[in-house]
Amino acid sequence: MSFASPVTVVHPRIVATDRIIGKRVKNALGEYLGEVHHLMVDMASGSIVFAVLSSGGIMGLGEKLYPVPWQALTEEEDDFLLKMRKETMETAPNFDRGHWPKADDLSWFERVYRFYDYSPPWEIEIK
Repeated sequence: MSFASPVTVVHPRIVATDRIIGKRVKNALGEYLGEVHHLMVDMASGSIVFAVLSSGGIMGLGEKLYPVPWQALTEEEDDFLLKMRKETMETAPNFDRGHWPKADDLSWFERVYRFYDYSPPWEIEIK
């Protein structure tokens, strides 16, 4: 008699960041929403928390940066898919290149997660 439970092996998908930075982000209608400009990482866990999308502007002037929860993006061939209407994306929390949110401003980052209808990964539900 064996008491061992079955084990599921999950193979990691390891990718260099330069294969992510610059990828276009579209919605389900194929509308261009922006491109991945930066990745924000939780230094404690090593996990990607946000993909920062750049959109608008000309040659960086007037450009807005939108932090999007990493789990909100789905990779599709050469692009990422974000299930969001373009008009809704334009109302998302954003900042400009010279005014990044403070790393310790968790209330701002929580607002971003709630906008996209996700729970921040640092919130742990205790049952």
